[in-house]
Amino acid sequence: MMRGFLLGLALLVAGCSSSGPSGGGTPGKEAELHEVGSMLVLYSGQHRKGPAKPADLQGYEQGAPLGYPAVKSGEVVVVWGATMPGEGELDKGTTAVVAYEKKTPKEGGLVLLHNGKVQAMTADEFASAPKAK
Repeated sequence: MMRGFLLGLALLVAGCSSSGPSGGGTPGKEAELHEVGSMLVLYSGQHRKGPAKPADLQGYEQGAPLGYPAVKSGEVVVVWGATMPGEGELDKGTTAVVAYEKKTPKEGGLVLLHNGKVQAMTADEFASAPKAK
């Protein structure tokens, strides 16, 4: 069962695409955010609600070796309680922010949107962007 979960997570991460140039971050940060998105999709699907704290995502750590540690350390901030659309429904998601690099509110950086896309935002864009609920 775990092997199927990991394969599904890998396929989901591989299927995510970024929107526009990611000049606000590094490829490693982009991968972290994609993995965070995959964890949020899986958690939302299994629990019918969004996670409330990093420990809620701990069960997905093996399938998200970059994303989970980034959330746990605070390098990636999650909008707690936010849900993500299901695997085949990300295109129906919104452009609300569900996770972001810790530096984004002050310096700009990469954000994960409710529709599964990762994009760069300036600090001003982030300040005015809708946050997921």
